[in-house]
Amino acid sequence: MTMLITSVSPETWPRLRKRVLAFVANYKDRHITPETNSRLRSLTGDDLAGIGSIVLLATEQNRLLGVLACKEHGQDFSLAVVRKAERSKGVGKELLRRAIAELGKFHVEIASDNVPSLKLAFACGLRAHSVFVRDTGKVVLRLKTDGPQALALGLRERNTPARN
Repeated sequence: MTMLITSVSPETWPRLRKRVLAFVANYKDRHITPETNSRLRSLTGDDLAGIGSIVLLATEQNRLLGVLACKEHGQDFSLAVVRKAERSKGVGKELLRRAIAELGKFHVEIASDNVPSLKLAFACGLRAHSVFVRDTGKVVLRLKTDGPQALALGLRERNTPARN
């Protein structure tokens, strides 16, 4: 079976919104902040029509495996959520590489204790550029794409199937 990555259009977002929100709520773990979740909930079709905003779905035989969403290249918010049974199988990597390829640049904030997400970001060419501490005491890294090298990585790898 082959995983398919599709970009949600501004026109189809209202129809898919509830499905995406339910998926994120079910599989998000503790790393998605309430603020990020709220920003996803308020995302509109008009937002998706804007530069730097995207919702990507990873599916296999119409079964949702993962979601990546961001607004303003991730500077407003970004998140990636993968079904628990599909983690460590390349779903998140394919979503992030596709987002980088389509957007040209990408920003994300990842808590320092979220090692799988940090490994994914570094594997896709993102580089840490600053660190801050949340009100909760969590140390968070801000990462972003680092010029053409990261973009080339995303473009070169995006057509490679994640699984056979």
